[in-house]
Amino acid sequence: MKVLAKAEWRPSAECPKPDVSFLPPMERRRLTAVERAALSVAWRVYPKGEQVPVVFASRWGEIGNTAKLMRQFHDEGEMSPAGFANSVHNAAPGHLSIAVGDKAPYTAIAAGGRSREMGLLEATSMRGKVVFVYAEEETPEFYRPWIGLEWGACAEAMLIDNDA
Repeated sequence: MKVLAKAEWRPSAECPKPDVSFLPPMERRRLTAVERAALSVAWRVYPKGEQVPVVFASRWGEIGNTAKLMRQFHDEGEMSPAGFANSVHNAAPGHLSIAVGDKAPYTAIAAGGRSREMGLLEATSMRGKVVFVYAEEETPEFYRPWIGLEWGACAEAMLIDNDA
C-alpha cells in the first residue's frame, strides 16, 4: 500500500469553511456540513479522469441534518424530502461520484469510535487505487447533553494505491 496523495481540513481563521468552489453554485447551496468537508478534501486527491472506488467513513455522518429533520417532524408532522435525501450516510460519496463522473463503487462506513480505522481497513483491503475519505461535523448542540463529548469538524482524504 502506498499513499499517493493526502488532503486535510479543519476549521481555522484562514479557512473557516471547506472549499467547494469547484462545484456549480446550485450544488454548493444544497451541501450539508459533512458533505462540504468530505468533498473539499476528496476533490484534492481524486485522480481526475479515472474510475476509482471510494470509501467514506464517519462516526456520526449527517447528525446535524438528522437532528434538524427530527425537530421538523416533531414540530410540523412531516419532513423535507430534500433534507431526507441529504441525511443518509452515503450522501457525501454519492455527491462525489456525481461531481467527478465516476461510476466506480463507493462504500459508506459507520463503526462508532472506530469509524476512521474501519474505513481505512476497508480501503486497504481493495485492489488498485482507492480514495479514502473521513469527515465529521461539529457536535450539534442538541446532542451534547446525551453524547457527553464534543468533537470538532474535520475531514481527511487519501488516494491509496494498494498494488504499489
